[in-house]
Amino acid sequence: MALKNLLNGNKLPILFIGSGFSRRYLNSPDWEGLLIKVYEYIGKTTRDFKTLKQRIKNASDNRNLTDGNLNALVASAIEEEFNNAFYKNETLLELYGHWIDEEVNPFRKTIATILSNLEPVKEKRAELEQFKTLRDKSIATITTNYDLLLEQVLKFPSESVFIGQSQLFNPQSLELGELYKIHGCISNPDEIIITDKDYEHFKDNARLFSAKLLTLISENPVIFIGYSLNDPNMHQILTDLVGCLTDDQIRKLNNHFYLVDYEKGQQELIEKEFMFVAHSYHNAKTSFPISVISTDNYLKVYKELSTLTPSMHINTVKQVKRIVKEIVVESTEANEEKDEVITILLEDISKLDESHQKFAIAIGNAKEMTSNLFGYQTRPVQSIFEDILFDNQNFNHKQLITGTYENVYLKTKRKLPLYKYIYCMSEADLINFPNVYTHYKEHQIINDYLNNQLRATLEKIPKITSVDQIPEAITLYRTYAFILKNIKNLPLKEVEAFLKNEFSKYSTFDRNEKSHLHRLIAVYDLVKYKK
Repeated sequence: MALKNLLNGNKLPILFIGSGFSRRYLNSPDWEGLLIKVYEYIGKTTRDFKTLKQRIKNASDNRNLTDGNLNALVASAIEEEFNNAFYKNETLLELYGHWIDEEVNPFRKTIATILSNLEPVKEKRAELEQFKTLRDKSIATITTNYDLLLEQVLKFPSESVFIGQSQLFNPQSLELGELYKIHGCISNPDEIIITDKDYEHFKDNARLFSAKLLTLISENPVIFIGYSLNDPNMHQILTDLVGCLTDDQIRKLNNHFYLVDYEKGQQELIEKEFMFVAHSYHNAKTSFPISVISTDNYLKVYKELSTLTPSMHINTVKQVKRIVKEIVVESTEANEEKDEVITILLEDISKLDESHQKFAIAIGNAKEMTSNLFGYQTRPVQSIFEDILFDNQNFNHKQLITGTYENVYLKTKRKLPLYKYIYCMSEADLINFPNVYTHYKEHQIINDYLNNQLRATLEKIPKITSVDQIPEAITLYRTYAFILKNIKNLPLKEVEAFLKNEFSKYSTFDRNEKSHLHRLIAVYDLVKYKK
């Protein structure tokens, strides 16, 4: 029920990714295992590690420490011992002597070396492929992991990745479609958080982090993946967050937090509620529920979450937000030029005739805005393919054809959906638009959308009557070929569902993959809308 509430809501979540995620997909060591691997670089053994940890634990001041706090103290001790040994170890100096010239911390550089050599677990590739779809189904991704798995899987551009607490308030951040690595990254190993001093510094600035997180979650739920119910990182994050809230704000946290909890072998999604106890801003003891989804079937979780559909593509919203932000910043800077500024006050919205009426705020040249074709000259081609599948762009079809298709898209030959938008136009109407008319005449049947290589491929594709009959473990190109060959034999609803799922991965596709998907959607448009 909890997951269903999330999926039926109108808010995209924030993904909070913990170390269990990397253990599942990279087979990476846990905290203690990582420290043991580092220790081994200077000739130490697992027994040496356990001896050191026990000695630190038995100190009078440390007997009541949590395992997380104890590991942080052990990390500090190993860092000092490791760095002293590194500069005396001829074997290490022969292999890694260049680290001295790079002026890096050997202990931390070793951690980066270990984690950078990990490869994705082959058996989990299907899960990672499905996880890719969540990039455009989430507002932001936050992680305490050091490795580069999320950047590689979700393909975040470098300008959308912010590392460490100091980057949380980077002025370039748009708080949308970004990755925040709050405990550092192996790309800058000297700054990772692993020792007790690192964590003390992190806690000193925890309120700043909580303030940032608060702005992100005030309207959006949070899904924890890769954490357990007793994970100290998750508990600390929630405790710091709650410490910034009033009692009334805490009461509004129902249906806000979800935890995907690993339960070995469990193929169903078992839901339960966990009451998290903390202290509010007024230091009053309080509690709020966390919806826990216990499972080992993460593929099913990701498929469920991938059904979330934003009303507008995240990348499009991000581009608009960046433009607006730049305009606002520039408008507040000193400028000697006295440009005429036209301002439309928000109070004017109340003058709309009907309360349910939709409106848009446009920024641009006022003369261009008066044109009937405003907004149709530079429309992203991605929005066309999205509209064919989801019918969510509210296009004026005639303006789209006469403005975008005729003057922009079809100035060069390309495979584009057309029939949805000319459904109510006659051939006599189309003759007035030569680029559109030529495209229309050249794309009357499925074969018109195929090149010679693809035609030859389709000859070898067998007949199927259901999308489920497509063989597994074949290339994307061949999967699409099965659809193209059989699209008139397949239930159109199945084809539509298949294409919607493929489109959810759009931002992860390379140029060739996007081209193949464009062709398939154009053929789907032909089959569905051609008179």
